Amino acid sequence: MAKRQSKELVRDKLLPAQRQNFILDVLYEQRAATLFQLSERIGASFSTVRRDLDEMAEKGLLKRTHGGAMLINSRAGHAEPDDLSNEKAQSTNKTISTGDHIQKAKKMIARIAITRLRDGDSVIFDSSTTVLEVARLVVTSKLRIVAITNNIKIAEILADAPNVRLIMPGGTKRPGTYMFTGDPGDIFFRQLHADIAFIGAQNASSGILTDSRVESASHKRLLMESARVTILLIDSYKFGGPGFCEVSDLKKFSEVITDTGLENSEYAGLKKRGINLSLAPPVS
Repeated sequence: MAKRQSKELVRDKLLPAQRQNFILDVLYEQRAATLFQLSERIGASFSTVRRDLDEMAEKGLLKRTHGGAMLINSRAGHAEPDDLSNEKAQSTNKTISTGDHIQKAKKMIARIAITRLRDGDSVIFDSSTTVLEVARLVVTSKLRIVAITNNIKIAEILADAPNVRLIMPGGTKRPGTYMFTGDPGDIFFRQLHADIAFIGAQNASSGILTDSRVESASHKRLLMESARVTILLIDSYKFGGPGFCEVSDLKKFSEVITDTGLENSEYAGLKKRGINLSLAPPVS
């Protein structure tokens, strides 16, 4: 029991702003979630997630429901907690809500990412709201690609695109998510040699990509090993603070694409580590 409690405490070391950021990503993906689902996705205790939801509801970022939470409207799904944006607010237009800023940042990152694709590429799409924005751009482009994804929402976006050959490797749907994991999908990915993999992120700190769940971290590593070029798509709000489980050193990515909200100290640290970093244009 003591060992389990210790593990819970480590998980809860994620900064409140980081947890709340990820909660909103989950709600943006599926509109509503139970306390159990959020606790499982984030890897934090029920009491910690409950406090986050209460605080976020007070700020108008979501609506509390019996045993969980839901989005108030579509814009709320892109919102960020106020405390997350305090230090960065000076670099953004004060008339733009934090939620709009994050939504636009994700789209700007996606615009950079799609320029890395060429006709005929085979592309892995990780389960991520920023990667999802790349999928939207692929649909409106004329790029002919083979798309491989383990995310139902991303597959739904790509399914009707005449320029996309869609492959869903299969597996078991993870509770509270639109993501498939396990065999036969994992077997398929281990045999795959795709051209590019777009990987999403929950958190990065000290040049390391981290996740709150061991299973998610392991799956991201599997996707990375299944492509010749790996590109991390991560908005600037996901940098900083401790992480529970290491996914990979950022130097292992062919490229890391983020936005100009990245703090100067963080930017300098990443460049010093020799990480191939690209910044999306400022959000106007």
